[in-house]
Amino acid sequence: MVELRDRIAAIQAALAEEQDVKFADPLARHSLDHRFDHTAPEVDAAPAPTPAGERTNPFESIQIPAPNADSKPQFYDSIAQKFGLGILDEDEFTEYVVYDASLTNLRVCPLDMADHGHYYYVDYRFSLPHVPGVVLREGSERTGKSLGAAHIPIQGENRLGVGDYDRTPHEMVWEKMGNTGFWTHMRYEFEHETADGKRRVFHWIRTRNNIMDDQGDLVLVEQGKEQLVLCEYLGKGLLKWKKRGRLRLRTMEGFGQSWEIIVLLSWASVVEMSRRRARYRRYSPTHLIGI
Repeated sequence: MVELRDRIAAIQAALAEEQDVKFADPLARHSLDHRFDHTAPEVDAAPAPTPAGERTNPFESIQIPAPNADSKPQFYDSIAQKFGLGILDEDEFTEYVVYDASLTNLRVCPLDMADHGHYYYVDYRFSLPHVPGVVLREGSERTGKSLGAAHIPIQGENRLGVGDYDRTPHEMVWEKMGNTGFWTHMRYEFEHETADGKRRVFHWIRTRNNIMDDQGDLVLVEQGKEQLVLCEYLGKGLLKWKKRGRLRLRTMEGFGQSWEIIVLLSWASVVEMSRRRARYRRYSPTHLIGI
C-alpha cells in the first residue's frame, strides 16, 4: 500500500516536472459476508430504453364510445369546466364581461377592446302587467336601440321576442320559455328558429349555486346535442364588486344574425328570474318571522 508520505512526494515531483501521477488502485473490500463485496447486478442502472422498447401509453388503447341517442347527457359543472367540459380556448367563441350598470341593470361588454360592435345593455323592469321585464338594448347605455324584450310575469308563461320593442312591438315574433325542472329551477327550455329554417330546442342549465349570490353558473345546450356547450356563464360569487361574471358564446355561423341576441336575451331572463326568487325569499313574511 502506498504510504501517505510517498503520495506527497510523488505529487511534489509531478508538480515540478508537470507530469500526470497514476496511483495504485485501492484494494478490493473484504467483508465478513462475501455477498456485500460486489454490487448485485439487479441493482445496476438499467440502460435507457430504445424507441422500440418503450412502453405504450395505456390510455391510447381505450376506445371512447361516440355519443348516441341511448347515452345519457353529460353533466356539466363549472368546476369541471377547467378540465375541458366547457368552451375551451381553442374553440371559436366570443367572450364578454358582465358589469353592474345600476342597482339592477347590467352592461355586457366584449373582452376584446378592439371590438366596437358587440356592446349590450340589459334593462330590467319591475313585475308590471303588460310590461316586459327585460329589454336588451344596443350599446352600453340605456338610451340604445331595443334589440329584444322578454315578458317574465309572476304567474303565466314567459315569452321572448327579437326586434325593436319601443317602435314596432307588433312585428316581433314571440317564443315561449319555461321551467322544465321537477322541483327546482335548474333547467329552462325555449325554442328558436335558426337561419336554416329549423326549429331547435335549447336548454339553459344551472350547473352550480355560488355562495352568497343570487345567481348561479349556467350553460346553454341544444336538445339532443348536450355534449356541445353553446354558451356558458360563470359568476364572480363573493368576489363581485362591479363585475358580475363573464360570458362565452360559441360562434355558430349557420344559426343566423339573431342567434346572439336570443342567447343574451334568454340568459338575461334566466338571471332576472333567479334574482327575483332571491328577493322574494329575502323579504317574504315567512322569512321575517323566522319560519
